[in-house]
Amino acid sequence: MTSYGGYSSTNYGATGGNDGGGFFGGSQGGSQGGSTKHPSDESLRPVTIKQIIDAEQAFGSDGTFRIDGVDITQVTFVGMVRQISPQTTNITYRLDDGTGVVEVKQWLDPDKQESESASRAAFQEEQYVRVWGRLKSFGNKRHVGAHVIKPVTDFNEVNYHLLEASYVHIFFTVGGGLSGGAAGGAVGGGGDGNAAEDDSMFVENNDAAFLRTASARAKKMYQYLNQSKSNEGTNIHTIARDTGLTIQDAMTAAEELLNNGKVYTTLDDETFALLEGF
Repeated sequence: MTSYGGYSSTNYGATGGNDGGGFFGGSQGGSQGGSTKHPSDESLRPVTIKQIIDAEQAFGSDGTFRIDGVDITQVTFVGMVRQISPQTTNITYRLDDGTGVVEVKQWLDPDKQESESASRAAFQEEQYVRVWGRLKSFGNKRHVGAHVIKPVTDFNEVNYHLLEASYVHIFFTVGGGLSGGAAGGAVGGGGDGNAAEDDSMFVENNDAAFLRTASARAKKMYQYLNQSKSNEGTNIHTIARDTGLTIQDAMTAAEELLNNGKVYTTLDDETFALLEGF
């Protein structure tokens, strides 16, 4: 992957604006009807599905889409196939990458029905695929018109793509990539680095959403366990003593945290540890 400023190329088979408009070799690489477009008008942008859903659109349904304040036309992303709907003229896939769900339409060539029929069985539900396509809107509903869909044969590509999409997001929101201390604030959109509150490319951290509506005693217990970071857990009597809660309030807080999947019991039913990452 090189030069995000011009999106000249990527290392997974697609080419960006300076190398043919994001299409694969031999497909619509040249201009049509003698019109000339600036290379950035045909750039290829790695994104998450949430970024697609949240993309700003100007001038109604025919307007240009913008992500991080930058015009985008062609995108690439990785997701799991959740649903396949074969139609007469296209195959519609519902893809999920953990940040959202979007429809991807792969149009069929009526002159190549035999070869297209083989492509109908190329993917299965619960399979990861990579999509290269163009973001579109029809009837106030967004979808991606796919140029190419390929199966993901190495799960490392899923992680790689999320890292690449993060890098580009940081590049446009802060600039200069990941050098120095920029990355810490960039992940959160340039503020205090709190991704749970500020980030625009991933779903909100569930813990942050829970804490906004949790009771005061549940917040106090959560914060205490978050600071202690004990793998064996902390007994409810120790929690009550160190937080200033009564035993009854501590038990009520523990029940609230248990019901919301934030803590789990360890050595016994009165010893709790924080369930991180959920």
